[in-house]
Amino acid sequence: MLSLEQLHMFVLSAELGSFSACARKMGKVQSAVSHGVSSLEIDLGVTLFDRTTRSPTLTPAGHRLLAEAQAVLSQSGQIEKIARSINLQEESSLLVAVDDGLMHPLMIDVIKELGERFAHLQLDLQMMPSTDIGYAAISGELDMGVMFSELEVIRQADISYIGQVECIPICHPDFALAAQTVSSTSQLVAHRQIAIRGRMQEESLQLISLTPRVWWCSSHAQALALVEQQAGWAYVPAFLATSLIAQGRLTKISVAFDHKTWTVPVDVVFPKGRLRGPAFSWLFEKIRGVFSGPPLA
Repeated sequence: MLSLEQLHMFVLSAELGSFSACARKMGKVQSAVSHGVSSLEIDLGVTLFDRTTRSPTLTPAGHRLLAEAQAVLSQSGQIEKIARSINLQEESSLLVAVDDGLMHPLMIDVIKELGERFAHLQLDLQMMPSTDIGYAAISGELDMGVMFSELEVIRQADISYIGQVECIPICHPDFALAAQTVSSTSQLVAHRQIAIRGRMQEESLQLISLTPRVWWCSSHAQALALVEQQAGWAYVPAFLATSLIAQGRLTKISVAFDHKTWTVPVDVVFPKGRLRGPAFSWLFEKIRGVFSGPPLA
């Protein structure tokens, strides 16, 4: 019966070009490799190498079987890694929900590193408005959420305050508000606001609409698209608008009543009593690091 070691000898000999190179790589004598490959040929009933030349070369049958042997070895390596992951009590999957208004480029880097560090973790990453994330955390539908702070969630789920994000009012350069200095919120009443709310038709208390003329959408990306089309104005996380402002596609509204840039608190939220494995703990610390400095701008 063929063995993984025999397959390893076959693959290494083919890749390195000789039995002796394979032996050195595996820390064995050449005769052991030659015997192992010969035994594999007997078990398979085919000749894998042409030995009439100075260096053994793959036969047509050897070429056909090489890719399959490489696949088997790769799969066996995956099994060993998964077994180690199980022994370390690593999670098999995580469902993480993030408000897209908090999907800073540094968060993308964290998600990428998560995949590199926990190669066998199945990640379900979903974008939701903060109010929907709150409901999902309370009902136990997710493992972790990254959201703008909501008082109702504080009472019914486990949370950790991790930092703040700067939010700014923006509009299209040709929109009426672009040429004004807004001294009070009453000046905004005449202009449609684009605001965010979730499936329960509840808006975040941190990002509450300021005017009665509102169009709703479920993501900041949608809000930005509508603002670019002069459908209205919006308050959005500053980092989402910075490049669009630099390109002249949007402009920051001058608001005299904001003496400082408006900052909104950010929480990581999870269902009460949810077990925290290695991947969860690592991800939590990394996300906290993204927002723990000065408010993201």
